Amino acid sequence: MESSVPLVRRGSGNDVIKIFVYVAASLVLAAFIAPWLYQLGKGLAEVFASKEGNGPIQFIAKSAGRADFPKFFDRAVMLSALVLLFPLTSWLRLGRPPGSYRDTPWSLRLPDNVVISDHGQPLRRNPQGWWQFGTGLIIAGGLLLLSGWLMLQAGCFMWKDAAASTRGMPNKFIEEIDLMKAVSKVLPGALVVALIEEVLFRGVLLGIFLRAMRPAPAIATLSFLFAFVHFLQPPPMVRVPDPEAMNAGFVLLGQIFSRFADPMSMVSRFLILAAVGVVLAYARYRTASLWLPIGLHVGWVFGMGIFKAATWPVVGLPEAMRWLVGMSLLEGLLPLSVVIVTGMLVHLMTRAREIPADYRS
Repeated sequence: MESSVPLVRRGSGNDVIKIFVYVAASLVLAAFIAPWLYQLGKGLAEVFASKEGNGPIQFIAKSAGRADFPKFFDRAVMLSALVLLFPLTSWLRLGRPPGSYRDTPWSLRLPDNVVISDHGQPLRRNPQGWWQFGTGLIIAGGLLLLSGWLMLQAGCFMWKDAAASTRGMPNKFIEEIDLMKAVSKVLPGALVVALIEEVLFRGVLLGIFLRAMRPAPAIATLSFLFAFVHFLQPPPMVRVPDPEAMNAGFVLLGQIFSRFADPMSMVSRFLILAAVGVVLAYARYRTASLWLPIGLHVGWVFGMGIFKAATWPVVGLPEAMRWLVGMSLLEGLLPLSVVIVTGMLVHLMTRAREIPADYRS
């Protein structure tokens, strides 16, 4: 017998459109403030980076000194998303829900006419939080680095300090590998990025979608949005002629949108980003908390950062090979299979919550 509950309640489509408008507004605001953020960061680097000390100001100043304009644009997007989250909340007419959810920290509410069920939205206290965080970090990071090691053996990548790849491709840019330095550089950023993005995407936005939709379309829609936002990151080796110009952010934004014309990039990278979004959203839905998705997210970002710090991609591989393995661990059908396996392990390690009949997908 088919459920009479619709996939999306009438009126909720408007709220989904509002969220996509919110994303577009975040990109425009980021393009506007990125040059200002760039100038501020470089100014901090000039003033504080050379001074003694290991405080947070020195850490930020040194990071800003090393960063290029696309990195500032990426951080501007995060900042814009957080700033515009407050007017979005007002626009969606969110408020404190009645009843048992009043004491939960993530109890957001949509208007009554778009709510299918009161279940599944709030995040709850998780007594297994730290265990799930650590397990997610090890599973995601471990599988990713294992796949990277296999790609090294296949000659798709080479160690930075090696004379040649396993297939004999010479290394023209030999560099010393300092793993401890790489860990100290990658881990803090992985923690910050994972925390911000999980609170925003799986903590807030998925909560909104789950109050407006049944779980399957909610997870699918948010995962598409997650992939779309991350696909808009600046392409490798992109350059902006004048980072301090007022239109520098919009120049970079135009270069970013040009990636949608590349079918290989769309298939290999966009599919992986969407799969990552599905796994993270599913982990949040199965556990009703952010511990596991944050751990998975940290593991993926940390694994990619460490692998990037220690290896070079091998150029000149056959075109067919690039569909399997790209220029990073976030491109190609082989990394996609790693994400799928991670999702299967997430399913096995989590126990489904008791979900009312009218809310099952």
